[in-house]
Amino acid sequence: MRWRAAGMAALDVTVVLALYVVWFEAGWAWNYDRAPIETRVRYDAARVTPHALDALRAQAIREMNALAPAAHARAVEPLDLQALRAAWLPVVQRAGDDWTPHVGAPKFTLAAPFMDANGTSGFVNPLLLTVQLAPDLLWFERPFDLAHEWSHLAAYAREDEANYIAALTCLRSHDPVVRYSGWMEVFLSLPALPHYARSTFTPLVWSDFASLRARNARHLNLTFAQLSWRTYNVYLKSNRVAAGIESYDEVTRRLLAVPLDSRGLPLILRT
Repeated sequence: MRWRAAGMAALDVTVVLALYVVWFEAGWAWNYDRAPIETRVRYDAARVTPHALDALRAQAIREMNALAPAAHARAVEPLDLQALRAAWLPVVQRAGDDWTPHVGAPKFTLAAPFMDANGTSGFVNPLLLTVQLAPDLLWFERPFDLAHEWSHLAAYAREDEANYIAALTCLRSHDPVVRYSGWMEVFLSLPALPHYARSTFTPLVWSDFASLRARNARHLNLTFAQLSWRTYNVYLKSNRVAAGIESYDEVTRRLLAVPLDSRGLPLILRT
């Protein structure tokens, strides 16, 4: 009887896991088969040059330094979700959505301690299709990361595409906090130089870099983080994202290769 009970319990667990896998595939994972953004917007690989990369880095530095005072002055104010959505929705629709995704505030999650420990900034609950953000995110990270997760809800499963949409969202916003968030993430996605002079950034920007390091030193468990990201890397590659977690940084290539209109939106591909 004991073995029979154990067998029935194992069968129950297997059934629940099978239902979860089916739900996950039907509700989310098939989005990886979606044609990439490059099939719908103008993409010119010839625009991706060392000179263009240097120009983007210089622009990011200028914008961060210029925006830092106004952004810091509003750091304690609640994020205007409606304004962020207003900047985000035209981007996801220009990139290919012919429908209006419904998105809102991030929800509480019991996974918060694990997110802090492995450096996960946010995720989409594949069952409820809601966004959860890590509680240890800094104020200047939240706009970009929320726009990133919203982009997943809009059926952009690839990390590089969610990053690209989040970057354009933030850069076209009128809110200095949101724009600062975008330029900070763009800068951090660029290939790092071996050294930056102290005069490169204003004290406010240097203080934000210090806050990032302090947060990571306080919460990040390197062993757990490496294991988690190796697992996620395998997951991405199993879904035909050949670059794996490196796809996060492909946002740089797309920012350089895709021209924008006067509204900061990608130019569509003419057929």
